[in-house]
Amino acid sequence: MTIFHFGRHSVPLTDIHDINLKYNYHDNEMYIDLEINGGAQMSLNLPDSLTFMEEFIKHVREVKNIK
Repeated sequence: MTIFHFGRHSVPLTDIHDINLKYNYHDNEMYIDLEINGGAQMSLNLPDSLTFMEEFIKHVREVKNIK
């Protein structure tokens, strides 16, 4: 099971129900809101949002077998 670590938190990717991405292209910013099983929501800061997206893209590449 892949676990996403950020700050003092650890979230198994299987517990993430939905992702909401907010971005501002001109300011080079993106923010992720995670909806966790059970209805909890987590808003990530910029560094954690980037870390999450890097891990998520890596996960998608592995699942879809894209190099």
